Amino acid sequence: MIRNQLRFSARVFLKDKFFSILNILGLALGIAVSIILLLILQNDLSYDKYHVNHKRIYRLGGHLQATGVDGRSSRSARELGAILKAEFPEVQEVVRANSWDRTLVKYEPKDGEEKAFYEENIVRTDSTYFQVFTHKFIAGDPKTCLRDLQTLVVTESTAKRYFGDENPLDKTLLIGDTPWKVTGVIEDVPENTHLKFDILLSRLIDREWVIENGSVKSEAFWNPDVYTYLLVPDHYNPKDFMAKFPAIYTKYFKSFGDQVGGKYTPILEPLADIHFHSTLQGDEPHGNMAYLYAFTGIGIFIIVLACINYMNLSTAKSVNRAGEIAMKKTLGSSKRALVFSFLMESVFLSMLSLILAIGLVFLVLKGTSFNTLVGKSLSPNFLNNPLLLFGSIGIALGIGIISGLYPAFYLPGIPTIMALKGAFKNRKSSHVLRRVLITAQFAISIFVVVCTLFMQDQIDYMRSRELGFNKENVVVLPILDTLVQHQLTGIKNEFLQNPNIIAATTSYSIPGMNVDGGSVMMAESKEGMTQQRFTGMFVGEDYLKTMGISIVEGRDFQTGPQADVRDVFIANEAAVKLMGWGKDSTNQQGPIGKKLKWFHGETDGHVIGVVKDFNFNSLHNAIEPLIIVKVDTEGGWLHLRVKNENLPETMAYIKKKWAQFDPNHPYEYFFLDERFNAQYKEDEVQHTLLSNLAYICMFISLLGLLGLSAFTATQRTKEIGVRKVHGASVPHIIFLLYKDVMYLILIAAVIIVPLAYYVIQEWMGNFAYQTSLNVFTFVIVALMALVFSFFTVAFHSLKTARMNPVNALKYE
Repeated sequence: MIRNQLRFSARVFLKDKFFSILNILGLALGIAVSIILLLILQNDLSYDKYHVNHKRIYRLGGHLQATGVDGRSSRSARELGAILKAEFPEVQEVVRANSWDRTLVKYEPKDGEEKAFYEENIVRTDSTYFQVFTHKFIAGDPKTCLRDLQTLVVTESTAKRYFGDENPLDKTLLIGDTPWKVTGVIEDVPENTHLKFDILLSRLIDREWVIENGSVKSEAFWNPDVYTYLLVPDHYNPKDFMAKFPAIYTKYFKSFGDQVGGKYTPILEPLADIHFHSTLQGDEPHGNMAYLYAFTGIGIFIIVLACINYMNLSTAKSVNRAGEIAMKKTLGSSKRALVFSFLMESVFLSMLSLILAIGLVFLVLKGTSFNTLVGKSLSPNFLNNPLLLFGSIGIALGIGIISGLYPAFYLPGIPTIMALKGAFKNRKSSHVLRRVLITAQFAISIFVVVCTLFMQDQIDYMRSRELGFNKENVVVLPILDTLVQHQLTGIKNEFLQNPNIIAATTSYSIPGMNVDGGSVMMAESKEGMTQQRFTGMFVGEDYLKTMGISIVEGRDFQTGPQADVRDVFIANEAAVKLMGWGKDSTNQQGPIGKKLKWFHGETDGHVIGVVKDFNFNSLHNAIEPLIIVKVDTEGGWLHLRVKNENLPETMAYIKKKWAQFDPNHPYEYFFLDERFNAQYKEDEVQHTLLSNLAYICMFISLLGLLGLSAFTATQRTKEIGVRKVHGASVPHIIFLLYKDVMYLILIAAVIIVPLAYYVIQEWMGNFAYQTSLNVFTFVIVALMALVFSFFTVAFHSLKTARMNPVNALKYE
């Protein structure tokens, strides 16, 4: 029976190729998008779950509160791990990890060319790492590879990069000036992990400053610096840990906490929850569940649109199939058999669409830069991924059944006698349903397009907004050599001899990249000297002038023989507001001269100037209270402001001179504006994905409209002939066929405006600085929908409208 039904479905497909191809294209796009979204969901929702013990691993963070300080940190003090292991029997193992900044790594073979690369993903950890976390070893012993000092484990791709086909074990890599021996090679770390590394270094060393009279100072525990992971028994209840922690607090935290009015509350996060649910400071980059919901929602929209197309076309064509259905019923086919038959047709088309969809998925993931765009390694490996294989088949079956349900129950209800007489017309309920479905299609499409356009407006706004400093045409070079650091004054002067280089400075802080948010200071207030945490920027001479930062009160750091060296500070307006330093009846002096010193500082410093607030971090965040500090020894990064003219020649000059100043390190640089805008890469990626999905939504809607307009034009051929005989023009006839669609699109636009406005307002809440919502965007999208739909309808209507009335009247 099923074989016969498949044959019949194939005949139906071949009999009306145009409508069948439209259905397959729509369904294939829906299935292809669903498969790619399934891969994204599988990737993101399985973060860190490849570790065998992931359900038993918790990361320890902490909520630190003190006078002027309130922060939730993803890190904890490195000294705390060993204490917990010793005093909490349920803590079976502890692993600490510390990510390193960008570091130069070299391999110097006895014979052959030196290989040197800057490594972004280096982590230093404990010898117990592989007892807690799961990685597949290619070479080396996981139990002993990190036991000795200055040993390391590399990933397979990193080993290839340095050693080629050589055996990497016992080879030496130079990190800085220190040799490290390779003792293990593992498979590349999966992309879906929150703690990524290419090189894993052994033995986290102790902090020397924390030891006093042979014991750890209480203050150390209030200075979190490493990620700490605890391995606990199965089904462990974190509440038990929280109940026992007060004893640890009393013994180790309380002494210093009492001095600063402090309170410390531990935070335990399950390993698998970190990627989406961690909101702690100092964390590695993590995912955004809102975007995942958005992708899933639009994926469902696309499936619904594809199903609507099938329903509309199937019910519209019921007139053509009325005789076939009536004959089957006359020959004894039951309603159940007819329902099954029509469902089999939709499932047959859906399975054909699945084949095309798989081809589209391979094309997108293997033939485009999609993986690079989303920063993932999605692979359409259906044979080795059961969830993907059976999920794709399930999606195709589900779409086939859902899209076929209404036609399957509608078509068998066609009156037999009327159908045999050729007098059957689509019922009014069928016309109403089609109008509702078309309205729903365009409402969804307009909603998604409007949202993506507003997202683009916000991203453009962030890129173009005045930040309070000039980020354009600033070349930044890392200062990696101590010899260069000691000669920076002369180096800056030599660069300034070039007329295309107009300013030079140094800084340990780069806006949008590594501005320190953890400087605890003692600041003058109405209550006396109080503890306060500020964001800190550590800069060299001429920083404010080079970066175009405006001073609103006081002065800049002094240069030359009388240069400011230490204990002088510049605050921003937000810091002045926070501390209540503004001029009023009780404070005639204002912020200038206010006392400010480091928490352990022996001498009082003071504020010498106030700068206008500027955005040193992403526009997702409001401007924080900032203290700018002049460093004793310049270093960190060299900033060169260059003219926009003759830029290639200027860059060639900088490269040549820098190679002379620092021949020991590979030349590297970046433009400040590009690095600052990189903060919005995730937003741009999400926008690109959502906009592509929006185009697919609109395309599927127009695809269905194309089929319906072709069918409608065919059904109204005789009517059009009569109208032409009575003098109707071609434009009049096209408008006649289009006006119903036009009204439905306008209704869809009106219905969807409130929902789109609400969703956009919610999304904009992620940004401290927002562009205004332009109502004309809604109008433009509605007009776009009207224009595209008009041309879609006109594509078939024009041919019918231009037909000779004599031929039209003889039609049927």
